[in-house]
Amino acid sequence: MPVYSLNTLAVTRNTPDMETIKVACYTWNVETTWPDQDLHSLLGVSKGPVIKRGLDAALPDIYIIGLQEVKSQPQNVIMDALFEEPWTNALREVVGPHNYVRVTGERLQGIVTNIFVKRHHLPHLRDIHTSVVRTGFGGLWGNKGATSIRFSLYGCSVCVVNCHLAPHDAGYKERVDHFNAIVDGTQFPVQETSNILYHDYVFWLGDMNFRFEGHMTTEGIAKFITDNNWSRLAEVDELKQAQKSGDAFSMFTEGPLTFPPTYKYLEDTQEYDLMRRPAWTDRILHQVHVDAYENVKLGVEQTTYEAAQEYRQSDHRPVRAHYKIKMFANHEERCVHFEQPSSWVIGEGGLVKFTLDSDVVTSPADYIAIYKVDFTSVHQYVIYMYLPQPPPGAHSHATFQFMFNDELLQEAGMYRLLYYSGKYSCYLGMSDPFPALPQS
Repeated sequence: MPVYSLNTLAVTRNTPDMETIKVACYTWNVETTWPDQDLHSLLGVSKGPVIKRGLDAALPDIYIIGLQEVKSQPQNVIMDALFEEPWTNALREVVGPHNYVRVTGERLQGIVTNIFVKRHHLPHLRDIHTSVVRTGFGGLWGNKGATSIRFSLYGCSVCVVNCHLAPHDAGYKERVDHFNAIVDGTQFPVQETSNILYHDYVFWLGDMNFRFEGHMTTEGIAKFITDNNWSRLAEVDELKQAQKSGDAFSMFTEGPLTFPPTYKYLEDTQEYDLMRRPAWTDRILHQVHVDAYENVKLGVEQTTYEAAQEYRQSDHRPVRAHYKIKMFANHEERCVHFEQPSSWVIGEGGLVKFTLDSDVVTSPADYIAIYKVDFTSVHQYVIYMYLPQPPPGAHSHATFQFMFNDELLQEAGMYRLLYYSGKYSCYLGMSDPFPALPQS
């Protein structure tokens, strides 16, 4: 296992204020099933009326949801290229009404990752990038491997890894090899955080397929499960052994395992299929570089780690973990500030005015898009327009303006403007809601 230097992360700051960001992580091997079961309980949101602004403090700021064994036959992949993947759509329909936006995702055959954030966080995300590593059939096939997503929020870098490692009781060495291949093979185009392990916060989740040590019989494991003897099972868990030996995940932390093994169940029952040894295959781990910055300490508080036993459509149980992490309060970088449109008429458009902060570098791939005020995915724009480049020598904090022609905007209502940066792969600004009025 290579050793990584964190010297590039040292940043001098005056002692800054910190704020708490709540993160909810989920992993579920769905065994090629469809999202037929209601997901509100799994995600902890109300199925009733939408929570009003200010009353949703208990909900997380970020949802990180990793799935494995999503249907990935050729016809499914073609349909998903044309329409939103069914699991992604089902998740978005559950959390979207509670002011969440799907900001990014990645897929590697059956491995699907989605990230949703509270809408007001969207213009503070920076440098969103994804990566995939195939480990199946010697790295040639994506039936096993990982999708990784990195972003920065309020001055802190975050990396998410969703993996599906090698199966079977005898596959310990291959699982370790897969872990190392994912760490070594994942690269991001951000110099300070080009590697997974360089990020301030890392959440690694998935069907890791680690089993119990070989001397444990099915009957012995079943007896410990009946007795709720989780501490004894943890002592013979392969992933725990890999951490202790340094083979894999030694730099990661996992919450206490206080729930039954999540594999292998008979579908639609609470009974194990004892043709296979039960195992904690589905896991969520985290890493934090506490001292990445001078004069301040980052931190993670894990508040829950549990399996959702009521979701029985797969032979795996979904697992969820909730965290509170520290980020820099009132942090702003590379921001675009919109002026409120004075008037906007359907079919005629309106004048867009915005100001670039001094650290914003524009690119020909920058555009401004119009969204309905309650949009739930960054792909739900109504219309967008690429921006003319500022003239040479244009000074920072200057206000730029242009007429936005909105012939595709046909419906009066409330909308927002978002500024997308092609250079930074993120949204640098979001306007307040404004009305688009019908023609008089």
